[in-house]
Amino acid sequence: MKEEIQTILDKIYLSLKNRDYYQPSLLDGEAGYCLFDQSYISYAGSCSVNHVENVEHFENNLQTLSEDSIGCQSAFFSSGKAGVNWLFSYLKAKDVLDEENWEILCDDNPELFEQAIHYLKDGNYDFLHGSIGIAYHSLYEQTSQFSEFQETFFKLLHKLAYQSPEKMFIAHFDLTSQLPVPNKINLGMAHGLTSVLKFCLQCYQKDICAAEAKKLALDIADLFKSTINRNTNNSLFPNILTLDETISGYSRVGWCYGDLTIGFVLYQAGILFEDAVLKELGTEILIHTSKRRSEEQTMVRDAGICHGSAGIAHVYNKMWHYTKNPVFKEACDFWIQQTIDFSSHADGYAGFKSYSPDVTGKYINSYGLLNGISGIGLVLLSYLTGDFSWDYCIMLND
Repeated sequence: MKEEIQTILDKIYLSLKNRDYYQPSLLDGEAGYCLFDQSYISYAGSCSVNHVENVEHFENNLQTLSEDSIGCQSAFFSSGKAGVNWLFSYLKAKDVLDEENWEILCDDNPELFEQAIHYLKDGNYDFLHGSIGIAYHSLYEQTSQFSEFQETFFKLLHKLAYQSPEKMFIAHFDLTSQLPVPNKINLGMAHGLTSVLKFCLQCYQKDICAAEAKKLALDIADLFKSTINRNTNNSLFPNILTLDETISGYSRVGWCYGDLTIGFVLYQAGILFEDAVLKELGTEILIHTSKRRSEEQTMVRDAGICHGSAGIAHVYNKMWHYTKNPVFKEACDFWIQQTIDFSSHADGYAGFKSYSPDVTGKYINSYGLLNGISGIGLVLLSYLTGDFSWDYCIMLND
């Protein structure tokens, strides 16, 4: 399997190197490509025949990204400047960027944080396309310079969650109407409550409103406990919880929605709070989910991180490193093999089977991090090396 993965990584790198330029964003654009490039070059090492050329190519791409991201109209983490600025912070942590250049490239952080406050006041806590992603970017830096914003943001989030004194409730935010839906709770990672739980864990670790962050995190965990449906061989959680209705519904196996990331973040909460019950619950959910393998059970039809095999493999890979439970090693290997099986190497380039509204079951080069080959490549690199340092950008960091 290692040789197959190495071949695919080389093809991914070649495909990205010869791609057309796309928008300056992290999860679906140029910043994601740069993240893979840097990781691949670091993995290949200076002994690579084309090392000097590859480094020069990366530096040119980074320069282009830096220039094109100036004046970016979107603040969002997925498609806007917050995600690009996170990449710059990541590259600073890797000693690729120095402090001076980082400060120049990220001098618009205050404006992004103002936008996050604005979005949250409207009820838009979305990770990919709202306030949580922007605020999560701020928590990556090992600095207190953003602490005033972070405390203000968390207090607003806390107020949003406890509008009713009886219970914690955060209404699903509909991205189409740009309005909260009062009787629904989104349970997913990409747009829902799982990302709020992860944000609380990060605030607790950073000592940002730590007591309040722990309370909100545990109340969210209690909601998941009360929502779980153990009387099923399929999903334990729905995508959307509708109040005053019998808990029902089906969720896929994937990073974006469903049992996989709910169980994973609950397990992380158990580690952080030294809570054996939460660790056991997270483990139980993930073991149950690992048994779902068919397309009918999982709805997995492509290799991407968001709702494909690579994202699943990455979560189980991390659980294997946490627990050394062979169930998770076997599940990881299964989904890595599925990712390999989804690939094609026609004409020397990497292509992966894609299912989308306009491209059904065809092999294409989708270059993005969340749905394309940049993210698939990062997952495969982590599988080979055990280096998970990049996955802060999909809220799976330790």
